[in-house]
Amino acid sequence: MPFYEQLSEAYDALFPVSPVQRALLRSLAESLPAIRVADAGCGSGAQLLPIAELGGLCTGFDPDEAMASLARRKLAIFGDVRIETGGFGDLPGLVPAESVDLVLCLGNSLVHVPQDEASRFLSDAFVALAPGGQLLLQILNYDRFAPGGETVLSPIGSADGTVSMARRYRWEGGRQLRFLTELTLPGNPPRVVRNGIPLYPVRPGELRKMLAEAGFADAKFHSDFALSAFSNDSEALVCLAQKR
Repeated sequence: MPFYEQLSEAYDALFPVSPVQRALLRSLAESLPAIRVADAGCGSGAQLLPIAELGGLCTGFDPDEAMASLARRKLAIFGDVRIETGGFGDLPGLVPAESVDLVLCLGNSLVHVPQDEASRFLSDAFVALAPGGQLLLQILNYDRFAPGGETVLSPIGSADGTVSMARRYRWEGGRQLRFLTELTLPGNPPRVVRNGIPLYPVRPGELRKMLAEAGFADAKFHSDFALSAFSNDSEALVCLAQKR
């Protein structure tokens, strides 16, 4: 994925793990009988870092080699962390059945594959989890995206202002969006990289059905990592689902 190769050098500056997100990840990990975690679409490995710091046994994987390499470097000091290059379909080969207690799928990663592949991943995640294990999933709330039009979200940027990314989402037919970005990177003059990749949006009602079909009967939807109540106006959808 050339887009993520370009994004990898600025990924942590644009998408830092917030104190609230870090606190949730640590809380979930500390509540586990054993800290065994898989992160699907792990990106730079930033979400695994607070779990690795607790001594967790972590497996992360990402389809982009540049991202996976970044995660390996970040987490190299932890002996119980393994980072692989792979996509959602590789989960069964990387994580044996009932071998982890927490599966992460964050950063809107799920919608980078068509819905049938996303559904298979959720089923595979259910198999990978030990009884009582949890899935933490984050996507955008696609009910807020007007059908047939274009949705513009607020630009995001680094704390020092040297990196920024403008984001637009344009419908291409009934089931696909084009994610259009303008990434500004440091330089003299600054470098501007424009890109577009397909996304396959999953609406909240569709996600609930997919989770139920995968075996997750009690999925809880929230609007953020503080686990605030989810509503139709929420920009994000954060889901916690447990394997009973």
